[in-house]
Amino acid sequence: MTTETFTAFSYLIYEDSRDASQWLKQYLSELVPTQSVRVVSDLETVEKKLAEEEYSVLIVQVGTLPVNTFRRLAKLPVCPPIVVCSADRAVAADAYTLDAAGFVQQGADRDTVYRQLHKALQQSVRLTGGPQPATRQPLPFFFVKSDYKIVRINFTDILFVEAMGEYLRIYTDTGRYVMLQSLTRLLEMLPVQQFLRIHRSYIVNLYRINFIQNNVVSVGATQLPIGKSHRKAFLELIEQIGLF
Repeated sequence: MTTETFTAFSYLIYEDSRDASQWLKQYLSELVPTQSVRVVSDLETVEKKLAEEEYSVLIVQVGTLPVNTFRRLAKLPVCPPIVVCSADRAVAADAYTLDAAGFVQQGADRDTVYRQLHKALQQSVRLTGGPQPATRQPLPFFFVKSDYKIVRINFTDILFVEAMGEYLRIYTDTGRYVMLQSLTRLLEMLPVQQFLRIHRSYIVNLYRINFIQNNVVSVGATQLPIGKSHRKAFLELIEQIGLF
């Protein structure tokens, strides 16, 4: 993915508090001219900007994502694809439920931000018929070195991931694989709508959960604890996905 991919497009950022998007503006400044990025702090100005000027992507930087706010933006006569940014990873469930083009957790690395923006730009191109930014599509797997082999691990095969100091152990249907990586860095690589950190030592694949009871999550044949600091966000996400 090259900087030329992004320079032909323009970006409108809505932040719900002053300077909340400062980290994001820093990343964008490395990609596009300053005049290609506009930052506003109220919805009325967003509506006015979108009506008067053409933007390729609308970036919404929020602490929480009120459903009415998102729907108000999405129903505007002219609204480009929306990428939601938040420090709260649980907001990702709201974003994808509401058909956002992407989600970025605040503080994510540059590659993660660029991938989400690129995905939104591709959607923008389909809507407007503009020039197609060329790059590879994200792949539903990654490779790890294990026992002198390079092994492909499909996202769908992962049951959960356990942190062990500087290493991680990835549990799948077919085996366990150890890799040198931090839990936080791996989480940025995984699909945000599929994986969630439930404990300082565990990431789970939401698609592979058997049941949740008290402070325990059953995944495969293993029961994992839900950390106190992660419990609220985890249960809120379960409710948002669909709790009947």
